[in-house]
Amino acid sequence: MRIKVITVAIAGMLLAACSSTPDSLTEQQLQRAATVQFIKPYELSRTDVEFISRGEVVGESCQGNFMAPEATQERALLELKIAAAELGANAVVLQSCQQPTASACKKLWICTGTAHDMQPLQ
Repeated sequence: MRIKVITVAIAGMLLAACSSTPDSLTEQQLQRAATVQFIKPYELSRTDVEFISRGEVVGESCQGNFMAPEATQERALLELKIAAAELGANAVVLQSCQQPTASACKKLWICTGTAHDMQPLQ
C-alpha cells in the first residue's frame, strides 16, 4: 500500500512538472509579438517610412532537461519578436539564428536581431 501511494505521488509530481512549464507564454506576450514583423535589412533604406532604431534584441529557446519542451528555432524567433515589442518596436531585422552548445541546456537556439520602430513619414 505504501509503495502504491509513493508511486502515485511521484506520478503526480511528474505530471505537474510537465503541465506547468515556466517558459509558457502569456496571451499578452503573444499579442505583442503579433505586432512585430520581420523585415529585410535592405528595407531600412526605404524612403516612404521612417525607421527609429530601438537596439539589439535576442530571442532564446532552451530545453533545460528531458522533461522540458524541446528548444526550437521558431520559439527563439517568437522570443525575439517579444523582446522587440518590449522595446516599443514594430519591426525587427533578423541577424542570425544559431544552435550553440550550452552546458545549462540540453538543446539551445539563440536568434539575434535589431529592433526598429517603423513609422509613416509625416
